[in-house]
Amino acid sequence: MKTMRILIKTVALALLGVLPAPNHPSLRGPGTHLRWRRGWIKGWLMRPLWKLRELSGGTRVTVGRRFSLQGSLLLSGPGRLVLGDDVIVDGICTPFTHGREAVIRVGSRVFLNGTRMGCSRGITVGDDCILADTRIMDTDFHAVHRRRQEAGMAPEEAPVRIGRNVWIAAGSAVLKGVEIGDDCVIAFGSVVIKSVAAGKIAGGNPAREIAEVPAGPVDGG
Repeated sequence: MKTMRILIKTVALALLGVLPAPNHPSLRGPGTHLRWRRGWIKGWLMRPLWKLRELSGGTRVTVGRRFSLQGSLLLSGPGRLVLGDDVIVDGICTPFTHGREAVIRVGSRVFLNGTRMGCSRGITVGDDCILADTRIMDTDFHAVHRRRQEAGMAPEEAPVRIGRNVWIAAGSAVLKGVEIGDDCVIAFGSVVIKSVAAGKIAGGNPAREIAEVPAGPVDGG
């Protein structure tokens, strides 16, 4: 692992002048964005490994343009992971699929920072989202009734849909069947068990809508 990090840094420095520039909203200011560029190289270096895993029955991965792997993307399961353009992955992200038909679809310009997903059917994340180290699950994993230990007792499943420009803060959980509307903010440590209307701040356990998302800075600046 240390050797790989040294290799990535060396290649990044050598190619700094010819690598693409980041197009993520948070990185449009001046600067060389060396960390983003190292992540871009790392993302390309990982592609052959992901393809080998796919050929042996592992996760099928589709990656958009200017992908930057600044952390770790741990894959498990036979489903599909689709990442849009300008996605940044930081921390340890675990998009796990639990069936070949399961699809995790992440939009463009999304920042995943330690996000964990468990998908049996479908998890959809819209463009321009910020997802911290939250848990997103479209399944209960185990039947919730008393006979859960008997053979054939299947858990409930329902797709999760997260709209555009949603920020989900750290320590939160989004459970099966939930739809979160565009522009929402989910507060730190929330457990979302019901859908949230667009433009709302929601928080708590269970999460409830507590305010409107302001259009801009409070002072109007």
